[in-house]
Amino acid sequence: MLLLLSPIILTAQTSPASTPVYNEDGSVTFMIKNPESHRVKLYCDCALRERKFNVKRENMHSAKMTRGQNGIFTYTTPPLVPEVYTYQFKSRRKRLIDPANADSIRISDGKRSVFIIPGSSIIDLCLTDSLNGKTELCQYVDAVSGKTRRILLYLPPQYDSTDHDYPVLYLLHGIDGNEQSWRERGRAIQLVDNLIQQGKAEPLIVVMPDANPKKLIGQDEHVSLMKNLFHYHTWFHYDFERTFPTMDSFLSSHYRISSNMNKRAIAGLSAGSTQSATLAKMYEDSFKYVGLFSPIVHRKQLPSSKNTIYWIGSGKTDIFHPQSKKFVKRIQQRQIPYIYYESKGGHTWRNWRLYLSEFLQFVFKDNTISD
Repeated sequence: MLLLLSPIILTAQTSPASTPVYNEDGSVTFMIKNPESHRVKLYCDCALRERKFNVKRENMHSAKMTRGQNGIFTYTTPPLVPEVYTYQFKSRRKRLIDPANADSIRISDGKRSVFIIPGSSIIDLCLTDSLNGKTELCQYVDAVSGKTRRILLYLPPQYDSTDHDYPVLYLLHGIDGNEQSWRERGRAIQLVDNLIQQGKAEPLIVVMPDANPKKLIGQDEHVSLMKNLFHYHTWFHYDFERTFPTMDSFLSSHYRISSNMNKRAIAGLSAGSTQSATLAKMYEDSFKYVGLFSPIVHRKQLPSSKNTIYWIGSGKTDIFHPQSKKFVKRIQQRQIPYIYYESKGGHTWRNWRLYLSEFLQFVFKDNTISD
């Protein structure tokens, strides 16, 4: 009987039903069966070796995996800090997601698998077995581009059993994102849901549109970051901003979104912060709260109304950090109410999740900004 069980135990140990494997010391073991290949590399935005990980960016690091019996390749990292990580395998010049991991996201023109190391207050907010609220996907035709714009919404708990209007947060993505970016990379749905459940955030509707100006990035389309950078100038044509009232009206006719300025907020990361600042200036009576996460802001986005509160978050090593500090100085000179939140690290989702968490715990409450 023992002889018969031995091969089964060995298979279970070397080829688990799901990967990666989390070890007691905090390290992670990656595993993939690829008997046709003699070489497989692991790419991950985590520390793959015993050296300090660069938190300025979320670059992919690579390591050669070890080939074992039956063509099973493995690699074990050093202990990792709590965070949301992404990874891929590369074999025969092709990038592969982990076939044993059901959690994957779209990145530019490809996909990556995802794993999460729990243990910090922010990362633990990104974990949930089931949502108390719910998500819905809707779409409407953008009159400027003539294309269908997709919108992902989060609806709070008890939305279906109540009849009152809810506060709303319009949450915008960056240059290479779409309506799924905040859910997939930012884990915004879990984060919002948990903060509401803990009583740290007001029950609200979160609207996450595909906010690209003309070249709408499809969920299944392959549009690289470089191609989007070439189209970056179109973000300053304000096509999305000009059609925003139409989208807002469309959503308000289908969902119970508050029209009260004090119950309306807009926030965005990177290029999405540019759009947020522009929208807040174009429609001064539309938003009480404006969140700018790692903002790319210019003089044209400087606010003129003192009725809006700005929440600005920037990392000390962010490439746009000097620009953010200049923006803060200018709105301070104009006596515009604001909060400035400075963190470690750079232009990364590690910071944007943190900023969203802090922003959600601030908006729609009786806030007093002291000088």
